[in-house]
Amino acid sequence: MSEHTVLERELLGFAMALVFLAISGSVARLIRLPILLGYLVAGVLAQTLLRPFPSLILLSSVGVMLLLFFLGMEFDWRRLFASPHRLVTTAFDLALNFALPFILLSVLGLPYTVAFVIAMAIYPTSSAITLNALLQLRRLANPETETIVWVLVGEDLIIVILLAIASGLTGEAIGVGNVITAFIFIVVMLIASVVLTRPLEWFFEHMPSELDSLVSLSIIVFLSATAYMFHLSEALGAFLAGMLFSGTRDREELEQKLHVLREVGTAVFFFTFGLQAPMKVSAMGMLFGLAMLVFGIATKTLTAYASGLIEGLRRRARLRLLFSIWIRGEFSIIALFMGREVLSSVWQEAVSWFIIASIVVGMISLSVVGKLVERM
Repeated sequence: MSEHTVLERELLGFAMALVFLAISGSVARLIRLPILLGYLVAGVLAQTLLRPFPSLILLSSVGVMLLLFFLGMEFDWRRLFASPHRLVTTAFDLALNFALPFILLSVLGLPYTVAFVIAMAIYPTSSAITLNALLQLRRLANPETETIVWVLVGEDLIIVILLAIASGLTGEAIGVGNVITAFIFIVVMLIASVVLTRPLEWFFEHMPSELDSLVSLSIIVFLSATAYMFHLSEALGAFLAGMLFSGTRDREELEQKLHVLREVGTAVFFFTFGLQAPMKVSAMGMLFGLAMLVFGIATKTLTAYASGLIEGLRRRARLRLLFSIWIRGEFSIIALFMGREVLSSVWQEAVSWFIIASIVVGMISLSVVGKLVERM
């Protein structure tokens, strides 16, 4: 196949993907659904016409880097450690939504690497989809929203550690040494996020403003590539790059400059996941996926109940909170992608459809139950 033919197919596929994204995003907005859900469904529906191709996968990778970069930039681990009762919530969430499924799956005879990846997919609520849905439902000012945000912040802290461990368990260089390398990388970046704040500010003050976006993107991709070079997840590198910028004064301006690229990349990330989701699911895959969904809803509901009590929320706010953190998304997808070398096809099917089902069921619970509680 000639270079011209390859480029022609890439451009045509990319154009079709963008058309699918534009239509699905518009439809999702029209029927008041989170736009990211529209992108994911578009990917599933586009499977008959498209398959993942290199340029789309590359843009998807850049999208997840930027998504994780912005999450890292908003994350302030010092504020979390300054609130002991929120650390209790984070510990309870971790025990119920990661440790418990990991132990149960290990007891059932799954290899610890497989159990780890599946538990990692079950654990985190999707920050991107949940906050986007709360914004569309005009619930950001509700009292339970702050509790939701702190649950998500705690999960962001834990997921960095889980990403590091998963990189060591599922990468090419599997072993304890690789896990240690991951933790050294995290510690170095945490120290850098404190020590390099002033130098970064000085650097950007003395650099032409039109180069801010290019230099920032270069730093993000470089740290992501460095993490990948050490057999770690590029998502981990991007998140830690965000923490490097978290203390700078110009981060809001940087967010605005990278906003368009982030939106396009995130859209392609969810679209690409939909493209790769298995359309034909075996009976066992469906059964395991359903079991994961029921278990995940139950544990997240218990987490929400405990969080509401710890935060001292009133009854109506606690009821809304119970149905607000069921949605899985970006981190669960990353866990699935990282674990493809160790997961069997049945478990890949189960995790894929667990993620999709949790988004659909979680969205219904957020919108419908929220309205019912308001009428009580």
